[in-house]
Amino acid sequence: MIRVVHLSVVHKPDDPRIHERECRTLAENGYQVMYLAPGAERRRDAHGVLTAPLPERSRSTRFLSTIAIVKALRELRPQVLHVHDPELLTLFPAAGAFVPRLVYDMHEYLPEQVANKEYIPEKVRPYASQATAVAQKNLAAFAAGVVVVTPRQLDAIGGRPKLRAVLPNYPRRARFEGAAPVPELGADPRLKLIYVGSLSLTRGCLLMLEVMEQLAPDEAVLYLGGVFASAELEAEVRARVEAGLHDRVVLLGRIPPPELPHYLAAADVVWSPSLAGPQYDLPTVDTKIFEGMAAGLCVLATNLPGRGEVVRLEECGLAVPSGADGHLSGIRRLLANRREVGAMGARGHRAVARRYSWEAIEGDLVDFYGSLCAGLP
Repeated sequence: MIRVVHLSVVHKPDDPRIHERECRTLAENGYQVMYLAPGAERRRDAHGVLTAPLPERSRSTRFLSTIAIVKALRELRPQVLHVHDPELLTLFPAAGAFVPRLVYDMHEYLPEQVANKEYIPEKVRPYASQATAVAQKNLAAFAAGVVVVTPRQLDAIGGRPKLRAVLPNYPRRARFEGAAPVPELGADPRLKLIYVGSLSLTRGCLLMLEVMEQLAPDEAVLYLGGVFASAELEAEVRARVEAGLHDRVVLLGRIPPPELPHYLAAADVVWSPSLAGPQYDLPTVDTKIFEGMAAGLCVLATNLPGRGEVVRLEECGLAVPSGADGHLSGIRRLLANRREVGAMGARGHRAVARRYSWEAIEGDLVDFYGSLCAGLP
């Protein structure tokens, strides 16, 4: 069996793209798969994926994990190392000496993401973004293959590596089929909106509060789940909720991926209010949109490249202008026609079954690995 290590110092042990989709698919297709991540328990799941821990470190000290990672890799002797963070590209020049195949999995438009990082001083961001772009391109050339979420991400990679795969963040549809709604949430008669994901300014965290402040308490409720980008943002959100939104905004905290289908099943609308800007002006579709569609929810999304096209093509919701006014108008349209909310959700559910599921594309990962591992003993 070919030994494969998936590695992240950023993502959670239960990250759906890494653990539930990629690792599980490879294990079910005959590969010996381990996922190394901070905070993981050493265990083998029902699908044969072994997880093992790395030290949990803050953003500023993640580089200290390098020694532990290199030691683990030398002991494990994998034939494939598949990394999911750009920080880990720095391992490639050395790791190539004892790991036959290196893979870089690019989850985001990295330079554009860096240009929006709230913890980087604003004046420094353009230079950090440019430096990141150069480093990513040069270090990715050490890889034997690269995996991306959308074809446009490949523009950031040079001529190497030649082996490439596009694996969109489509959900594993089976997770969402027949999920029972969380009872206390599903029983609310109001229009139920849900957002579960990273809570940051660019993803519309404060925008959602601004919109909810302009709605009557008996019109709609927002279920807001996820981890805040900063302690300052969390403090602001909690203060605004306590000051006047406690009757229409419910803070859920982080929702583990296995529980997500039950929370989505309790809602009517999946909300994706990302703000227009460098990070989101390139074509992509928020994973949470597809997960909401898989759960049969209507979509309310900012009309950005990628996501706007999906919503219009599948007639599964509304794509509205960036900003609070656009999203408030969208919610008022949904409130005025509650019956159509269900119809749009049903169309989205059928679209996932037909096209936007991991089950429909997982064969591309298997084919990619077949080419990647050709010639290995």
